[in-house]
Amino acid sequence: MNNMIATLEIVRFVAAIALCTALFALAVYGLYRNIKETAETAIREELEQAIKEASKPVVKVEIQTKGKW
Repeated sequence: MNNMIATLEIVRFVAAIALCTALFALAVYGLYRNIKETAETAIREELEQAIKEASKPVVKVEIQTKGKW
């Protein structure tokens, strides 16, 4: 009987370790997705800003003065 109780305790311990491992993997995956989405959003905003800046016309103004003031 004690042998069976010891076996069940080992199974319970292994199941607890498996659960902790699965929760850790889920947390890491969630963190990865959060970082990835943040990076994609930042890149998208930078590209949109670059496109807006590129579409603006560039005007160069030069002032020439004659003589002294």
